[in-house]
Amino acid sequence: MINMSHILGLPGPFIKYSSLPLHDHCGYQVAINMLLLSRRPGKYSNEYTQYGTIRAYRSTFSNFSRTTAITNSTNWSLGDFNGNYHRLVQDDAGSFYFKRFMEGMKARMGEISKPNLALSLPLLLELVEFTERKISDSDDYADKHRWLVFLSYTVFSYVISLRGPEGFLLDLAGLNRYWDHSSNYIVIALLGRIKGEHHDLAHLIPCTNLTSSGINVKNILRRLLDEKARFGLSIGPAISDSNGKLYSAKSIDDMLHEALTSIFQNDSTLFPIQIDKEEKIYTNYQCFRSFRRTSDTRAIEEGVSTTDINIVNRWKTVEDAKGKKPSRSMHLHYAQLELLVAPFLRYTSKM
Repeated sequence: MINMSHILGLPGPFIKYSSLPLHDHCGYQVAINMLLLSRRPGKYSNEYTQYGTIRAYRSTFSNFSRTTAITNSTNWSLGDFNGNYHRLVQDDAGSFYFKRFMEGMKARMGEISKPNLALSLPLLLELVEFTERKISDSDDYADKHRWLVFLSYTVFSYVISLRGPEGFLLDLAGLNRYWDHSSNYIVIALLGRIKGEHHDLAHLIPCTNLTSSGINVKNILRRLLDEKARFGLSIGPAISDSNGKLYSAKSIDDMLHEALTSIFQNDSTLFPIQIDKEEKIYTNYQCFRSFRRTSDTRAIEEGVSTTDINIVNRWKTVEDAKGKKPSRSMHLHYAQLELLVAPFLRYTSKM
């Protein structure tokens, strides 16, 4: 390009207009910190820490810089014709240099993803049977209560496709309010309100009494409500101890790992081939996504329609919207959720 410019008697387009400032104006220190952190042992490797972890340094610095006086002393912004505004901030980590640095780091490091594994149907049923034995064999009422709550969490999370945090939304008041022993289906209440759908303070999800795999969901719900009543609990979180205190994800994971480890010792063929030792159970099976993946896998295997899957997951789009209008297809937007029972029963019956 310089030689081509010389043909025309021009010096070339590459002109250094001025020297760079002496202070850190492009986020060099943050970039150096990220590089140093990447050389430390991480969760999945003893040689380096993943990009997904070290990028938090940029978020930390950006959150700090956007609260400083120099950033908030002006209110400059860009507005479009739709009324959307974008703030102009002085953020060293927002420089073009730092953008290219992040892109290069991500491209060179890559990312390792180890999502929770789904349970096969035989393994899930064996987990249910194991838990039932723990309930019947225990002489301690608190221990019986603990394993019954775990069984309820496992079955409800699987049958209505809940992720880990969603399973803890099971609401005792709502479960008691809509319990009907004579109905041909049960109603599972999850704490939260859908604006415009109904006047309840819970997401109400119809669920079959008995799944095609033989899980008696209604019987488990009845036993859970009776057990909670034994300890004088009729309101509050259903996934709780005998004092009504909400269980943590770690507590559920500990029970899950205890059960799966015992099952593995008795029959390791129920697990996929990559689970060749007990230690791998702890990293591959967790309440956060294992039951949701098990449900989704079963739904696809049983040929559940995409429409039914989307309807079952509709309440989650409202929660994810965080007060905004949820984004979904037009026919789902205009459908009245509390009148849709058959899609929920079709989905849950296939479990």
